[in-house]
Amino acid sequence: MKRIIITSFAFILCLAFAASAQHRVLGEVKKKISSLTLTADVYKTAITTLKPALTNDETKEVAETWYLQGKLQYGYYDKMMDTKSVGKKVDAKLMGNALIEGYNAFMKALPLDTVYETDKKGTPKIDKKTGQPKFKAKFSSEILSRIASHRDDYNLAGGEFYNIKEWDGAFKAWDIYCKLDCGKPLADSIKGQTRYYQALALWQKGDNRKAVKYFAMARSLGYNKKEAYDYALVCLSSLDDDASIISLARDAYSRFGVSDPQYVRILINDHINNKRFDKANVMLDEVIAVCDSDAEIYNLKGLVIEQQKGMAEALPYYKKCVEINPENAQGLFNVGRYYYNEATTIPEKYPRLSGRKLAEKLNPLYNEALPYLEKAYKLDPTNEEAKNALRNIYYKLGKAKKLQQIEKQ
Repeated sequence: MKRIIITSFAFILCLAFAASAQHRVLGEVKKKISSLTLTADVYKTAITTLKPALTNDETKEVAETWYLQGKLQYGYYDKMMDTKSVGKKVDAKLMGNALIEGYNAFMKALPLDTVYETDKKGTPKIDKKTGQPKFKAKFSSEILSRIASHRDDYNLAGGEFYNIKEWDGAFKAWDIYCKLDCGKPLADSIKGQTRYYQALALWQKGDNRKAVKYFAMARSLGYNKKEAYDYALVCLSSLDDDASIISLARDAYSRFGVSDPQYVRILINDHINNKRFDKANVMLDEVIAVCDSDAEIYNLKGLVIEQQKGMAEALPYYKKCVEINPENAQGLFNVGRYYYNEATTIPEKYPRLSGRKLAEKLNPLYNEALPYLEKAYKLDPTNEEAKNALRNIYYKLGKAKKLQQIEKQ
């Protein structure tokens, strides 16, 4: 029996769809896209017509199937772009999706678009220059040209997706934009900025772990603006990754110094937590010398001084914190804590006092502590130490109503 070699893609489709009424798919699609009056609706209809071929076993591994899909999607995008260019409203999501689907289809077509040359015996021909089998590609040149001509459109699509809060679409469009080094390669500075935009999309989506990775990628490409550190720190804080937070804060501090005290605060807190008080003090003094209006820095300075010299030496720093920011819950608590702790030492200092005489020593300190602790607890109801101190003060001062209220909380 004579062997029959089928080389026509159209004939393959006819065979594949003969029993399922899909044999007209290729012809219909080619007819639609050869029209001289193509519209967005024509492309949309052709995309629907071709859809079965994308999953059919006989056609899903054929280059022309995906070539046509890519060509249709790009054509659909171009028509919508024409509509937009004359001031008419278009669906940004549909446009962006067409661009992404077109790219995905062409990427599937390229590895399939390889026909190896053979001699009369069926043996592959070898290219003398490369030593590799010779092959022909029917669609690849056009595919690569079409993709290259739409490179900047992916950047635009990413922005459009982001504006309508389609985070996945924004990420994908910008990812393709970064990958396309066709023609003149993108500068690292542009890639860095685009990776930063991708990170923002991931953060908005809630994928903080992946966002951290892309913020880092942006910085590695030279996008070292402050926001690339700040948003990454926000993401890391939600992941409870203290080691990475400290590492990134150290990097930011080396770049921006104390222009934004948040970085140095993180490093100072790390020194305090690890009892490196001398190093913490050096950093604190450096910040205060440049910016003496940061309440939290004064609170931290007080904590360090308290560890080194005691609460009496620390009190001025706690008071300075509250003076700068009367709503600083931790500073308020620390001032109140000082007076409350002073009250607890009175019985030991005056062991022979009792009753009214003892109360005359205790009550002024309790009254001094009270407004600070009450406000601190109001600002931070999770502060159990403040609650316990207030409970004790209300009892000692005979404030039964307030004692009952706090017991219910």
